[in-house]
Amino acid sequence: MRTLPTIFIVPTGIGCEIGGFAGDAIPAAKLLAASTGCLITHPNVMNGGSLSTVDERIFYVEGYSLDKFARGEIGLKKVNQQRIGIIFDSRY
Repeated sequence: MRTLPTIFIVPTGIGCEIGGFAGDAIPAAKLLAASTGCLITHPNVMNGGSLSTVDERIFYVEGYSLDKFARGEIGLKKVNQQRIGIIFDSRY
């Protein structure tokens, strides 16, 4: 099967029939990934608990990077390890 990179964007909070809440677009994402071989999406399509069991054909990036990729301003490449940074802030 030929791999056809596909972008899947689901707006949240607007009452979409597919998606609209974190993670409930996963069945549609898996179907598209199976059909195209490479699905690029954003974390709103998935939920945190499902990210570890995602199909190998599904890649996700944050929204700003997805916008830049769609406009052809950046390229994406698969990575095997990700780093996550958390900043805690306090008034006191």
